[in-house]
Amino acid sequence: MKIAIIGIGTIGKGVLELLNKEKENIEKRIGESIEISWICDLKENINDIGDYNFTKDYKKILKDDSVETVIELIGGNTVAFEIAKDTLKNKKNLITANKYLLATKGKEVFKLAKENKVKIFFEGAIAGGTPIASSIYEGVFSGGIKQIRGILNGTSNYILSKMEEGYSYKDALKTAQKEGYAELDSTFDVKGIDTAHKISLLSYLIWDEFIDFEKISIKGIDFITDKDIKIAKTSGKRYKLIGEATKEDEAIKIVVKPVLIDKNDPLYNVNDAYNGIESYGKHLEKTFFSGKGAGALPTATSIIGDLYKIKNSNAWY
Repeated sequence: MKIAIIGIGTIGKGVLELLNKEKENIEKRIGESIEISWICDLKENINDIGDYNFTKDYKKILKDDSVETVIELIGGNTVAFEIAKDTLKNKKNLITANKYLLATKGKEVFKLAKENKVKIFFEGAIAGGTPIASSIYEGVFSGGIKQIRGILNGTSNYILSKMEEGYSYKDALKTAQKEGYAELDSTFDVKGIDTAHKISLLSYLIWDEFIDFEKISIKGIDFITDKDIKIAKTSGKRYKLIGEATKEDEAIKIVVKPVLIDKNDPLYNVNDAYNGIESYGKHLEKTFFSGKGAGALPTATSIIGDLYKIKNSNAWY
């Protein structure tokens, strides 16, 4: 399998590291050798990426007929959208960790994949190293799922956990940035937009329908004060930023907001940068998933899992 990686930031380097460290195990499980044919990034000098064919022009990759799969890791929904469209039009499979792209442009992207008879997978876009997408689509799909809810943003969860320890919102955010859990611009995280991207993708996987992003009700954690945290703590409760999707009478409703939960809720003890997701099905009842929601190697693990699906799974459309 010949692949190309577009975007060599934290996650891209994690994919390279994992492919190197676990090469024998990965190739054995996938069933064929993996060759990184191209690396693409706007930076001309990237340290510690090894001896790969390098280009700043992604279109050069698409002209290489030997490349079977492109891994897109640049983020955003402008240039990344053009890359996704061009990749699929050139009949190459696409792996992406870009929830923003798929939540806002998913209809077009999946339509192109179907028209060109190629595959697109995005495990790393939803919950980092927690394989929730595969579990939902390929595992519990027959359980009659009616609801899915969860903590899907490690940055906001880390901030809320630190505030329980006595940090102010401002100091908790600074700590999250220092520890690498938050970007300098954490708007999407703290305002609930990132969570909305992810819960909308889970909704699509369950019910095969993309909901217009503008129809999602979104409220973040940036209004929660130290006082709110203290009051919740004294009553044995805590705030969690939760994304929830439900289907009732054929109508899908998606809501993102901070929720005050008690100790009986399975999401209560999902702390720091971890994610937790609970689904409910009329046949399956409750199922719970938890794991690292971010980070280079956890997310890279999910991306490598998508390489397995390219080879061995049906397309998700």
